[in-house]
Amino acid sequence: MIYVRRSNKLYSTVVGSSSLKQTSSSTSRFSFPERFRGTIVERWKQYWESVAKDYYESTVGIGTYAKANPIKSLLVTVATSCAYYCASTNPDERSYRSEIIDCSNNMLYISPSVRNPSAVQHLEYVEKCYNMGVVKRLNLLLFSVIWIDEFNDDIQVYKANCKYLKPSILSVHKRAIDIGFLNVWWGLKKIMVDYDVNPEEWKDYKELE
Repeated sequence: MIYVRRSNKLYSTVVGSSSLKQTSSSTSRFSFPERFRGTIVERWKQYWESVAKDYYESTVGIGTYAKANPIKSLLVTVATSCAYYCASTNPDERSYRSEIIDCSNNMLYISPSVRNPSAVQHLEYVEKCYNMGVVKRLNLLLFSVIWIDEFNDDIQVYKANCKYLKPSILSVHKRAIDIGFLNVWWGLKKIMVDYDVNPEEWKDYKELE
């Protein structure tokens, strides 16, 4: 009896140790390795796990809110998409300069007698402002405004550097010459509609009538 008890005890000890090994081996597959515990690797793991958990919870919350308020969610989605598209197609100052050069080149293909005086004067004025270095762009995220400053950035006179004498943002509309929206400079586009039509060319015929 004593031998059987010892054998049973020995068997239970062996079985318990083997099951413990199996449990530890199964949990070690998902637990963090012992050599990395307490190191920066483990802290980085915990940080990204918390970030992933926060993103998951926020995504689930957004989905729940969208199901509860479908119309409002649709309007917000449409407005956000439109704002993103406008911001992504907001033209920069380089594109405006390129458009000015293209318009000037188009003027060279037609005779001076049929050129629209308004378009010619506008292009000459903008080119003069570029030579003076006073063409500025105001980025309003969804669209841009091209305006004319008083001084070049290289000029260091008192009036050019004093913030109280500089043009305020509220007066930009008085100095604006073009507005860029959806990759189009609308002021320049409007001026160049009839750039090859000279109203003065038909003045004599109107007087005869």
